[in-house]
Amino acid sequence: MKKFWLGMTGAFLTLSLAWIIGIKYQLGAPTASSRWVFDAYQHKIQAAQRSAGPRVLIVAGSNALFGINSGMLEDYWHKPVINLGVNAGLGLPYILDVSRRLAKPGDIILMPMEYALYLDDGKANSQIIDYVMARDLDYWRSLPRTEQLRFAAGLGADRLLHGLRHLPDGPVTSGTYGAHHLDARGDQTHSSPAERTPADIAAVQASKAWDYAHRANTETGGWSSMAAYAQWARANQICLIAVPTVLLHHNKYDANPEDRAFYAQLPQRLGKLGIEYLGKPRDFMYPVNLFFDTDHHLQDWARDKHTASLIALLKTRDKTACGN
Repeated sequence: MKKFWLGMTGAFLTLSLAWIIGIKYQLGAPTASSRWVFDAYQHKIQAAQRSAGPRVLIVAGSNALFGINSGMLEDYWHKPVINLGVNAGLGLPYILDVSRRLAKPGDIILMPMEYALYLDDGKANSQIIDYVMARDLDYWRSLPRTEQLRFAAGLGADRLLHGLRHLPDGPVTSGTYGAHHLDARGDQTHSSPAERTPADIAAVQASKAWDYAHRANTETGGWSSMAAYAQWARANQICLIAVPTVLLHHNKYDANPEDRAFYAQLPQRLGKLGIEYLGKPRDFMYPVNLFFDTDHHLQDWARDKHTASLIALLKTRDKTACGN
């Protein structure tokens, strides 16, 4: 029996050592699955770093990538506008952290945040684990040791092996997503009706209504993160302006009392955290013919209409609150 337990202990220690070594070799090892996001972020970060003076930074996921015409906002604000939207799947903590690293006193941060982000409790999913361990070691080092362990524990076997292989890491040059389809301000290009594929059309048509309202009763992690973000912005003389996200309209959002209450109360809920919220979410839920390839991604012509509606909201705000 003693030999059995010694053998089990030895096997456990050997496997643990192998796992630790495997995790070490993941750090900074590029993966193909994280490349397009990396390319997009590098493009946007460099654009932000090149811009001088007070700027407008757009902070959200891919609804902003496809849904904002930053040039129109530049014409309105008369200052540089950089679209930092990439992918909401990276989660609220990471999206806010990127903006914290880039924002400077006097900047305006426009937040058309996806509704899922307001509910984000910060638990790392496979996408952010893949991305951070492959591409953003500064963020990795900023994490508490317990959070690093959670990232490591969430690393799937396939991703672990992928990281160990250290495959060639060339830039993404084809497909819808990546820096090759971004303009100088970070907005998505090649999103016209003519560039939709049958798969894009089918994906939009198959979109189902979300249950954000029901989830909001129990998933509340995002609100504390947003409150801390508002405090950070005030301390650094940065103006936060939240606006509705782009979303495909479903009858459920009108008919379900829980949904109606969630969307109606959202502006006030953000206001209580110290974040100015303009507009009503249900006014920015659009019919299916405006979307490109998901229920959050507008076609280029619809993006211009949406941005014009946001500018109309901005013209109504009290500019003495913050920003101009």
